[in-house]
Amino acid sequence: MHIESLNADNWSRWAKAILQIENALYEPSRQDSPETLEKIICHPSGLSLLSLVDEEIGGFCLGAPLNLFGHVRGPREDPDLATDDVLYSADTCVDSRFQGQGMGRALKTEQLRQAKAAGYRAITGRNRGGLAQGMWRLNRSLGARAFHIIENDYIDDLTPNLCIYYRINLNP
Repeated sequence: MHIESLNADNWSRWAKAILQIENALYEPSRQDSPETLEKIICHPSGLSLLSLVDEEIGGFCLGAPLNLFGHVRGPREDPDLATDDVLYSADTCVDSRFQGQGMGRALKTEQLRQAKAAGYRAITGRNRGGLAQGMWRLNRSLGARAFHIIENDYIDDLTPNLCIYYRINLNP
């Protein structure tokens, strides 16, 4: 496995595989449109990564400045929304064939390292309570703390319908 940047230069090469992984792992209410994913990945200040196993995507971690996400609950209420030194970690997905092998941790750890090096002072993100507990545990182990809990955030009948909006400070 190796990790490389995902950006405007290689988005078109990996777009189909990224969409397939997200569609397989996320329920419809958490899936992003191809246009949204492209906007995140191609943002010049974004920090998106992919993990490759034998030239095949095993997972990805997408992030862009928080101020791009004012339409999303959590970022919308964040007092740092107008700043440009907070990264929003929009998606982290690991293909089911590679889960449990440390790929998600490697991606998130590298995103944290690059965000700090790029001058970001924090990373925020969202985890669906109950349905994304593994990701919430991973984020907690990397320093995430719940910033606030958002009830009835997802447009579906799945329970619990809770979103954990979190923050990881990069300069403790």
